[in-house]
Amino acid sequence: MRIVAGCLLVAVGSLFLTQSAQEFHSRYGEPDMERFAARPGISLAVEYGSDHLACQALIEPPQSLVHQEEQARLMSSEGASQVLEEVAPIARRGKEINSGIFVSGCNKARMTDYENVFIMRTTHTCDASSLDEDVRIAITFKRDICPKPKTPFTVNHP
Repeated sequence: MRIVAGCLLVAVGSLFLTQSAQEFHSRYGEPDMERFAARPGISLAVEYGSDHLACQALIEPPQSLVHQEEQARLMSSEGASQVLEEVAPIARRGKEINSGIFVSGCNKARMTDYENVFIMRTTHTCDASSLDEDVRIAITFKRDICPKPKTPFTVNHP
């Protein structure tokens, strides 16, 4: 009987320890970062500037807050492309300034620098029969309020 009562006490206590999103918002204010379930198997994390507009976004497979050692998961390339277009539409990226590709084995990182945004799309292409090739897409918006992107195309002048 003591074991059942103890388990019940722990279960009820944990309910009171867990806080809702609304409680966190009222205590700490609006978040500077959020994560969304953009599609099945695709998450979108967004970091905001002080003006509450996006500065950086990361499209990747969903994962727990505390990363665990496991094999890299891949996203549907079609779904990842759709989310990329929603977050950084081609029409708003501006003129392409520079691009490059880094290849290492089955992994490929395509970096494209536009007037208004920098995009790095990483894919894993070992399984030619799979439509799920995307590892992650990192998007950095070029706005005065946002941190400047560190890209391989950046030239530091003294």
